[in-house]
Amino acid sequence: MGGKAIEIFMFKKTFAFILTLCLIVLTASGCGSKNKDSESYVQNVTQPAKITTKLKKLNMGKWLYNKKNKFFYQIGIDYCEKPVDRRYEQLSVFVPEAYMNSSKNSDGTYTCKLNKKAKIKGYSADTAPIVMPVHTPGYASDIAITADVAANYKTLLESFSEYTSEGFVYVHAGCRGAYEGAPAGVCDLKAAIRYIRYCDELIAGDAEKIFVYGTSGGGAQAAILGASGDSELYNPYLKAIGAVRGVSDSIAGSMDWVPITSLDTANAEYEWMMGSTREGLSDKDKAVSDSLAKAFAQYINKADFTDKNGNKLTLKKSEKGIFKAGSYYEYIKGVIEKSLNNYIRDNDFYDITPQEYIDTLNSDKKWINYDKKTNKATITSVEDFTNACKRADKYPYAFDNPDTQISLFGTGNGQVLHFDKILADILTEQNISYAKKYTSDLKKTDSLGYSVEKRLKMYTPLYYLMESRKGYKKSNVAKYWRIRSGINQSTTSLTTEVNLALALEKYDGVKNVDFETVWEQGHTEAERKGTGAQNFIKWVKKCNKKN
Repeated sequence: MGGKAIEIFMFKKTFAFILTLCLIVLTASGCGSKNKDSESYVQNVTQPAKITTKLKKLNMGKWLYNKKNKFFYQIGIDYCEKPVDRRYEQLSVFVPEAYMNSSKNSDGTYTCKLNKKAKIKGYSADTAPIVMPVHTPGYASDIAITADVAANYKTLLESFSEYTSEGFVYVHAGCRGAYEGAPAGVCDLKAAIRYIRYCDELIAGDAEKIFVYGTSGGGAQAAILGASGDSELYNPYLKAIGAVRGVSDSIAGSMDWVPITSLDTANAEYEWMMGSTREGLSDKDKAVSDSLAKAFAQYINKADFTDKNGNKLTLKKSEKGIFKAGSYYEYIKGVIEKSLNNYIRDNDFYDITPQEYIDTLNSDKKWINYDKKTNKATITSVEDFTNACKRADKYPYAFDNPDTQISLFGTGNGQVLHFDKILADILTEQNISYAKKYTSDLKKTDSLGYSVEKRLKMYTPLYYLMESRKGYKKSNVAKYWRIRSGINQSTTSLTTEVNLALALEKYDGVKNVDFETVWEQGHTEAERKGTGAQNFIKWVKKCNKKN
């Protein structure tokens, strides 16, 4: 696909997602914060005392006005000094009209000053949350909003009013994607967050209340932003593009729908949970699948995950399946049962009863038991659930296939490299011919000298959240998290979201982890009731009441 075709394709993706997804507000610790009472989110990482940048602050004489939706906005704002590709590395800001005192210029633009007295649903120009979408499905790039886009797609601008009408400030940051290789996407978004802080006294909203959101690869990058605030690992990349120094890139909250994350263990997780649902694998592929499932059990038993009572969650060997026993197994079973029972309680079922609904699920094999008196269902096993509702649609090399590699951990320009060390070790142990390609790729470095393994850490939220990882307590982790998955999705294992929630619930300083997996939904913006945008807005409001 040529460059222009890629740009058109990505714009269509971005446009569709902007119209349908919800927002999350990125927060970081600020310099020159407008709100002296605002809570600081920087805890673990000390920022340089001096703000360093050649970037100009926001020009307050260049605002545009959307009369229909009553907001002022600016587009095409450079957020780094040395952008690699300005089609992506630009920022747009959308501010409710009430937060601005304005005068019209001769060229049709407006000169504005913040109106700090006006209130919208309890928020002011000093206290309003700032919401920022991460529209990067499959870790793809997100094209910046340009003047042409704004002029030709007015409905795009109108969609932002769902948030500005609530008193939120909406920020859209374009970013590079998998084609340029990690950590380009998250690095760009961090640079945008830093620019927002740099201009805090000019941009309405509280830069300590930035919430981000995303779905799929966007949900993954939203989670990375939430976990990796101010991590020193990113500094060489941020310096290379000329990001503002001396301000934080941490955020207040992260909304993650079906995040494709934990790529360092994703293959192993997939095989442990869903590998048994496949049929007809070759002996070689079956051996790889089984070894990956065992590797996941080893990982869990070293992870030190605990339940709400502090009991350690582990996996044990079992007669049926690979390590399908133990407290972690029972925890996953409980998550599945909770999702099913929420669905039973949420629905009227119209012409059928809950028992009749359960009977349809049990039509091939009875794997759900339902108690009419208590209106509660239980399942026979995790394996029976996956066979009925969550069958694997990928081969044992789900995320790092020998034939269809991805460019996310390549060295730019669409180049591809293998990244899964667990899989590479298994292939080597089993003397499989293409093992050498994996081990060779893992040793390669990018233009800044970073290995695949080190860049993978930068794209792994759990690297910063688990005591067993070297990144623990070396970043400023967001205090508020909302995670949603569709339980039927075959894209990733359920353990992806569960482990993220478990790590966050144990992490000191995280105030709220709102996690649910939604029955009968797949790889989508899964919600039990209402739309993603509606529920996201409610959640942001709830978080800000706790400040």
